[in-house]
Amino acid sequence: MKGYPKSLNTKEDYEYVRENFPSSEWKQDWQNLLDTMEDWVPIGEVKSVEAGKTDSAHKVTESETTGADGEKTTTYTQWELQTIPTCKLLRLGFTKQYVQSVVKSL
Repeated sequence: MKGYPKSLNTKEDYEYVRENFPSSEWKQDWQNLLDTMEDWVPIGEVKSVEAGKTDSAHKVTESETTGADGEKTTTYTQWELQTIPTCKLLRLGFTKQYVQSVVKSL
């Protein structure tokens, strides 16, 4: 490869750009691996915001709907941050810890 690749499709591509290009060119590509590996998934309804578990992997959201009779109903949904099993980071054979160490080493 002479220039920066248009797409990074293998683990070797990621390592190649890290070794042969300035970090300003490849850092965002590595960060994107982390940013796209997890997503918030609804796991059920709870009675109130306080009734749900909230920490770095859990949150509760509130939504309000208006019925046909004009009455408003509030719903509280519990969400969990889950790793997407088909994410690029895992498909390429990286670990979250390794990619984090590469990104933080700058």
